[in-house]
Amino acid sequence: MNILRLGRYRVLQHLGRGGSSDVYLAEDTVVKRKVALKVLRRRDADDRDMRHFDRELRCASLLNHPNIVTVFDVGFEDELHYIASEYVEGDTLRQRMARGAMPVEEIVDVGIGVASALVAAHEAWIIHRDVKPENVMLRRDRGVKVLDFGVATLMGGGDATDPIMRPGSLAGTLQYLSPEQVRGEAIIDTRSDVYSLGVLLYEMLAERPPFDGATPIDVLAAIVEQEPAPLPGTAPQALHDIVHRAMRKSIYERTQTASLLLAELTELRLELAIRNREAGRA
Repeated sequence: MNILRLGRYRVLQHLGRGGSSDVYLAEDTVVKRKVALKVLRRRDADDRDMRHFDRELRCASLLNHPNIVTVFDVGFEDELHYIASEYVEGDTLRQRMARGAMPVEEIVDVGIGVASALVAAHEAWIIHRDVKPENVMLRRDRGVKVLDFGVATLMGGGDATDPIMRPGSLAGTLQYLSPEQVRGEAIIDTRSDVYSLGVLLYEMLAERPPFDGATPIDVLAAIVEQEPAPLPGTAPQALHDIVHRAMRKSIYERTQTASLLLAELTELRLELAIRNREAGRA
């Protein structure tokens, strides 16, 4: 897709492709700032894609938080639908993990950033449903931004005609689905996002996802039936406990809210800071 300009936005370079959309770095020629321009590809788009676009916009309009990417504008021009959002200079969490092991302090900081974003989303009655490394951006200053609410849902609401809202449908990315999503339970609540964040923390610590398999069916079965392998012993036991509580298969045994998970991670960060300071004095 060769685009030079859309509305007030001048396209600078292509950043990536996913599903039926392309993402570009662009300049807002009115306020003179860089933006990420997400453009729906006409030849690949269908009704489901338009629903995702619409859902992302509706959720973004309800959210304003430092750890969530801000959506500035939406438009339609030359038969192209587009969303202009905050451009985050940095790497996705996936890119960061590919560079090698992450220090415990960095893992905890990322967890706190994602948990803070989920607290804000859940307070707005929004379940993200696709918490994964590709949807977490790490800024150069170590700030954390959560993006892509394309498969999010409003608690107690939603469009019953949308296939991804129907019981038994799978919305999200395979290895980060909660057991209740895999089982196709009729009601998915905020504890599903808590589980997915637990998977992120596990993967940052272990440098591998908790569940894998030769086929997608094997992965789905493992999510429902198996326990993850023990985490490396180098991380504090308190962090091990936080991760395993967040990943409990029963929603009743799992950490009940993103707020509780955030509080646990924040307390651990304070303990690590005190420990590091005391070690420096020794």
